[in-house]
Amino acid sequence: MDIINFRSEPKRTPFAPEWNYYLAEEVIVDVDFKKLFKFLKTQEQKVLKLKTTTDGYTGLGSNSTTAKHGQYNVFKWRNKEITKLKNSIILLHNKFINYLNIKIDSKIYINSWFNILRKKQSIKTHLHGTTPDSYLSGNICVSCDGTSTVYINPVNTINDPVTYKSKNIVGKIILFQSNIPHYSTPHKNDKERMTIAFDLMMHKQKHSVQLI
Repeated sequence: MDIINFRSEPKRTPFAPEWNYYLAEEVIVDVDFKKLFKFLKTQEQKVLKLKTTTDGYTGLGSNSTTAKHGQYNVFKWRNKEITKLKNSIILLHNKFINYLNIKIDSKIYINSWFNILRKKQSIKTHLHGTTPDSYLSGNICVSCDGTSTVYINPVNTINDPVTYKSKNIVGKIILFQSNIPHYSTPHKNDKERMTIAFDLMMHKQKHSVQLI
């Protein structure tokens, strides 16, 4: 597990901003991502028939699996590779929480969807949550070639933003605080770029399933 930390220097005035944001990433090695890609492709047309909620400011539009994210949950589907993926998320979550010495007494739930980028597409800057009950979000690369996901320090997003550029490789999972903005670089390959995105929560929502 690699830890990325956006951390401010000690403030020297009463009104100087302070921040301390964390991300964790590693590569999943026990999932067959080629099989997972094929399975998710079989679900694409079914998902596209669902009601559009919002594309979450990603710029992917209403005719995308992303824009249906409020209507389905990847982790409700029966598939061997998805089961293994769920276990990988649990392991990274627990390592991350232990690293930060945080005690969690609540159940943890997950909502999840998948994103498909075709040639010349990219995901615009967006974030997953800023509500008082927001928790953690994540991203898993299923199929990718030559793209990166860029995470932005939430305090410094305008003038010379401080960023962490994570090169997308198959199997990489990154867990981050839900209020951290992020975007992807343009996809330049003919084969689709596919990622699984998810939100972790301490309360049950529509379509969510218990993770821990």
